[in-house]
Amino acid sequence: MNFINHIKGGVIPTSFIPAVEKGVVDAMRAGPIAGCPVKDVTVTVFDGSYHTVDSSEMAFKLAGSSRCARRWPTRGRCCSSRS
Repeated sequence: MNFINHIKGGVIPTSFIPAVEKGVVDAMRAGPIAGCPVKDVTVTVFDGSYHTVDSSEMAFKLAGSSRCARRWPTRGRCCSSRS
């Protein structure tokens, strides 16, 4: 997986970017279809928001994983099995 951080202007503190990436990795391992992992993707973080009271590492991890879960079904996909 390629993870690209294109956040500009500090809309998300840099300390939370690794949490977003971890959420994406967790979603990739679980996979969107029948538990098959996702491979060979590029994920780019380019926007977001932060609140001093409500933001946490767990919130950003969940944001990364839930965004992937919502987005992957709209993309082309290919499932394969090993023989």
